[in-house]
Amino acid sequence: MEMADTEAYLTSEKFVKSMTNVDDNLAGKFIKPSIREAQDINLREILGAALKRKLQQIVADGTEDEPENSYYKALLDEIQYYLAYTVIVDIMHKQSKIANAGVVKTPDERVTVAGETELASNIAYYQSKADSYAYLLQAWLLKHCAEFPELGPDEYCRLKANYYSAATCGVWLGGPRGKKVPGPVVRREGR
Repeated sequence: MEMADTEAYLTSEKFVKSMTNVDDNLAGKFIKPSIREAQDINLREILGAALKRKLQQIVADGTEDEPENSYYKALLDEIQYYLAYTVIVDIMHKQSKIANAGVVKTPDERVTVAGETELASNIAYYQSKADSYAYLLQAWLLKHCAEFPELGPDEYCRLKANYYSAATCGVWLGGPRGKKVPGPVVRREGR
């Protein structure tokens, strides 16, 4: 039976809260969907679908501590901080939440909601942390790729090509721009 991609979480709400400065009382309803998206979208882009599914299967089965899964367990350990910071970024983008009151400032005993500039600054900060851990994860995977049969030649080539571009950026940085690219000519009606 094929396991659905979202049945097993590769990190936990407890880890995200304990290893970051997310408020302990942040409701799980904000964290769980962000964990799912961080692993199903962001992490899958690094690991590939097959390796991500294998990790989820091992977690769902509870066999990560078995000797034959030692490299998978090591990989699970490697992805924790990447997932945690990616979760925080996702939460801030969606709900503007780091505490149940939203992304907040506490200049003294008062709590005030952060403005757009502070929110953008926080998102950029946490995204840079996630990008740093993505780079470390990519380096680790390239070093240990022979241990994972799910990383076939295509996945290895994709991983190696992306190794130099772990940073998230809102600016398009590659490919021909403003140049004609070979391909079929598309004609529009009326022109």
